[in-house]
Amino acid sequence: MRTVDGATFRERLWEAAAVTRDLLAHGGPTRWEFFAKASSTVATELSGTGTSAITRTEETGVAVRTWHAGRTGFGAGSGLGVDASRRALEGASSSECPAAFDPLPPPQQLGTVEPPARPGMHDPAWAEAAAHDVAKEIESAAGTAVSLSHLAVRHGTWAWVLATGEGFVASWEDAAAAVTAEIEVRGSPRGAWRERVPITDPATFDPAAVADRITSRALLTLGRTTVDHGIKDLLLHPEVAAHLVAGLVPLMVVSAPDRDPLPSLLNRHGELASRTLTLVDTRIDPSAPVTAPCDGEGVPGGRTLLVEHGVPRHRIGCYRDSVACGDTPRGGAVRLSYRAAPTSGPTNLRVETDAGLPPGEMLRSARRALYLLRPVASVECDLDRDDYRIIASGVWLEDGVARGWHPIVELRGRLGTLLRRLEAVGTDRAWFDTPHGAVGAPSMLIRRQPVVS
Repeated sequence: MRTVDGATFRERLWEAAAVTRDLLAHGGPTRWEFFAKASSTVATELSGTGTSAITRTEETGVAVRTWHAGRTGFGAGSGLGVDASRRALEGASSSECPAAFDPLPPPQQLGTVEPPARPGMHDPAWAEAAAHDVAKEIESAAGTAVSLSHLAVRHGTWAWVLATGEGFVASWEDAAAAVTAEIEVRGSPRGAWRERVPITDPATFDPAAVADRITSRALLTLGRTTVDHGIKDLLLHPEVAAHLVAGLVPLMVVSAPDRDPLPSLLNRHGELASRTLTLVDTRIDPSAPVTAPCDGEGVPGGRTLLVEHGVPRHRIGCYRDSVACGDTPRGGAVRLSYRAAPTSGPTNLRVETDAGLPPGEMLRSARRALYLLRPVASVECDLDRDDYRIIASGVWLEDGVARGWHPIVELRGRLGTLLRRLEAVGTDRAWFDTPHGAVGAPSMLIRRQPVVS
């Protein structure tokens, strides 16, 4: 992972850590935490006319959290030089405010695990070839039914270093890639169809499979428009399922008892959902978007069981929030950027699929159902009122065969009822970006829910 000047990002990060440690050593705070991150992204873009372009972006920065005499501060600075470290320290000093307790985890809480190894940086030449290969496969798979407006292969690498005044140090380097495409169904007024497909390993990259995933949902919209309503069975595409699961994230994060919506959503058996649903947060799944040896403030990473067969088990939070809510810190701190202090949240929220049904079998199980293809608006979960609202496009199914396209359909009802009527999950888990981070979800089959045209 080399920068423009030839030095590795990791070398520059270690240099920034050393500089900051020296600055903090002279009359600094009682306790401190240093974090620095560097990332590089290369995007190979292909237009519908066949022209291509390559763009490169880099981002680097440092952050400092401090604790001294009952006051805590946080500051950040862009870059990895001495000036960036000074700006971060000045920001931490100027933002100091009283705190009830030290928000930095104690040294005995810190540690690391060893996540599974993943492929390194993707070569730009590979990305350019991959973009053209996927474009050809889209044309081959869909024929004249769709036209490609835009396609991009983005691959990025990042590295970070976390250190504390007590001598704890952790570092990590990782890479990821994804194909994003925008296609239009010819002769259809329904607009562009956008898809994003993560690439976990270029060695196993299959352009035909990616093209099929990009075009398969769009081609379902070619059927005649059919409108229906009433109490229906639902089949959720993994993207719709992922956004529904993302709406449950506030239930998975530590909460003060007087502001906790979870108890009111449980039935008399203590169940949030049917036995079909098991949720975990993971930092060690090599197929997930983000892996790491620890969370955003040094608590060892791993796998946290959140919901087991419908029953809530554990919750996650950063050290400050966990202590404030009387919970056990389990490594639930995330850093959205070096510019922000650690907050509570999942890293990769994953639906377990060990007992899932193959997609074909799930389709056959949905004898007469509405197959929700994708959200048209944000999936809303009102946890305080036990309500949900999904606005999506979908296809009516009969014995697993599409019998009509439903461009906009609205679903409302009790969230707890929806979750407890979840009958099956698929084996087709895929990862999606949501407002609450990365969620890995499969198809889901839910019985008897209200549908409004």
